[in-house]
Amino acid sequence: MKFAREVSGISHGVSLGLLAALYVRDSLALSVDVEPHVPGLEPSLPVQVPAGVDRAAVTAEWPGWWADALDACTRGAEPALPEDAAALLTRPASHAAVVALKPGIEQLHRVQSPAALPIGDVLRGIESRIGRWAQSVELHIVEVPVEGLLWERIAPAHVLASTRFLNDPARTAPALRAMLEDLV
Repeated sequence: MKFAREVSGISHGVSLGLLAALYVRDSLALSVDVEPHVPGLEPSLPVQVPAGVDRAAVTAEWPGWWADALDACTRGAEPALPEDAAALLTRPASHAAVVALKPGIEQLHRVQSPAALPIGDVLRGIESRIGRWAQSVELHIVEVPVEGLLWERIAPAHVLASTRFLNDPARTAPALRAMLEDLV
């Protein structure tokens, strides 16, 4: 995961594993239904099915891959390379798609720069209100460059959030405050 910064156990970054899964989903125009629902990447990608990629097989594997990628993200088990994700070990069609689309996945990951968040200000406000330091708080915000406003809790201390949501201080500060107050 590419991190913007870490404050008092609070991290914020972009997950290569999740980004790869979303890139494959959108590039191949897969019709998959999973929870939580994550909109398409922004900007949208042109549909491309590289030679040798079995779109139907990737469609069948994708929901399980997504669930495993979310789990890996919450455990901090991010792949160094998109094709090295443990979730792809038992999904040969998805692995082939990642290998075929790797240049685009890596380019998108390189240009992702996590949004600046008011974490310190929100945390100081909570500490002031409760009258003590929030010493053992843990919160991990995973940013995804998808359409619309997304703020979805995927584990007790993990949130999946869209770049658009995180770039809106009127939404981000209250969402952070609610999560942190729940975790402090």
